[in-house]
Amino acid sequence: MLVIATLLMTAAAATAQAPAIADPAADIVPIGEHRVATVVLPAESSIIGIIDAFEEAARRLVLQTKSERVTFVLAADAVIRLGSRTLTAAELAAHRGRRAKVRYTQSGARRTAHWIVIASERN
Repeated sequence: MLVIATLLMTAAAATAQAPAIADPAADIVPIGEHRVATVVLPAESSIIGIIDAFEEAARRLVLQTKSERVTFVLAADAVIRLGSRTLTAAELAAHRGRRAKVRYTQSGARRTAHWIVIASERN
């Protein structure tokens, strides 16, 4: 019994002290498989302001904040909410002057709105 315990402890110590060997096959991709580049999505931000304008043809929303006018392009899958209702992009122009919160991503100077919540009460 003592011999078995000694052998197990010796084997565990030898395994823990064994040098790491680099795997030469680590960079080999099997035939028919491809590496997929990792896509890093831009961070999402949000802003609150008053809806100043909406151009339906360009899908462009302008929000007036305390300090500036901020322009967004609506994403194709943008969600627009007014209370419990989900609105279409065409209905945004009718809500000019209402407070809204816009969640968006920014790539360079382009801001893309993904989620808009319009206040239920007019200001």
